Amino acid sequence: MSLHRDTYAVINLKYLKENIEQTYKKFKRPLMAVIKADAYGHGYKEVASYIKDIDYIEMFAVATLPEAIELRELGIKKGILILGAVPTTKEEIELAISYDISLTMISLDYMHHLQTLIDDQPLKIHVKLDTGMHRIGLTSKDELDELLKTIDHDKFILEGIFTHYATADGEIEAFKQQQEMFYDLIDPTEFKYIHCCNSAAMIYHQDNGSNLGRIGIVMYGIDPAGDESNEYKQVMSLFSKVSMVKKVKAGERIGYGLTYTAKQDEFIATLPIGYADGLIRKNQGRKVYINDSYFEIVGRVCMDQTMVRVDERVKAGDKVEIFGDHISLASMAKDLETIPYEIICLISKRVERLYIK
Repeated sequence: MSLHRDTYAVINLKYLKENIEQTYKKFKRPLMAVIKADAYGHGYKEVASYIKDIDYIEMFAVATLPEAIELRELGIKKGILILGAVPTTKEEIELAISYDISLTMISLDYMHHLQTLIDDQPLKIHVKLDTGMHRIGLTSKDELDELLKTIDHDKFILEGIFTHYATADGEIEAFKQQQEMFYDLIDPTEFKYIHCCNSAAMIYHQDNGSNLGRIGIVMYGIDPAGDESNEYKQVMSLFSKVSMVKKVKAGERIGYGLTYTAKQDEFIATLPIGYADGLIRKNQGRKVYINDSYFEIVGRVCMDQTMVRVDERVKAGDKVEIFGDHISLASMAKDLETIPYEIICLISKRVERLYIK
């Protein structure tokens, strides 16, 4: 692949597959591959194409109808679930039906409105139960019973039921309460798919009731709790190259706002990467990896460029690791007081992806 910029991400598809295999060995049941947000920034086309023929990948999950349609047009034949709410227009619902896409049933009102939009062909749905996350979903046994009693089976196919855990990667008691509530509410015989296990639930907890697991962040080699992992392999690495190096004198100030002052005569390298690529301004003061050494980002990160204080060994054209083998996403997220999910999802489209197997 010919790269048009010196800033690029490397996606290791071999690691992706190994992470899926590792999770399947733990869970021992079919998986739903979550590839919303362009496969968490890794590229949905390449990711979906690479894993679509894995036998135990039962379904795919996305966040929006356009994402689901893109998968169908890519040639994905397996089931596709939209995890969030879809705009309730006749056009959107007809598209979902025609592309054989399953929607999430988020409330009774949502169901009653959708029934007015469906004509001949039924719509596949997965009922969402809110067991404590308090985003979307039915909140009680009464609501679920009413849905099951009043739903028009000529218009809907009850394909699945699920919930989402708020603390599967943390507070155990809250997790257990959600898990118990979910299984107290449902009758497993009424649904083909029962899925409440996200990545964290599959690798940290026991669950004997689900027959499908939603694999998201661990597929990309990232521990759900944001910790360093020896078990999963980070799929994405981000690189740039030094575009130029200049020597500045002691007392010279660097970048927008002149927020950094050279303490002595220093070498400053400029990299063609900035916040428009997803390297947010908060990275000022963090380090990158060049020629077996770590060097500090100085001055404010610009839209397209970043300055780094280096030594005389660093030259134009040298490879720069932003994150990868020497700087993990877990450590970067801790420095930035965020989570690895956010970092990878912010890597913009103009950063070319290089896929290796």
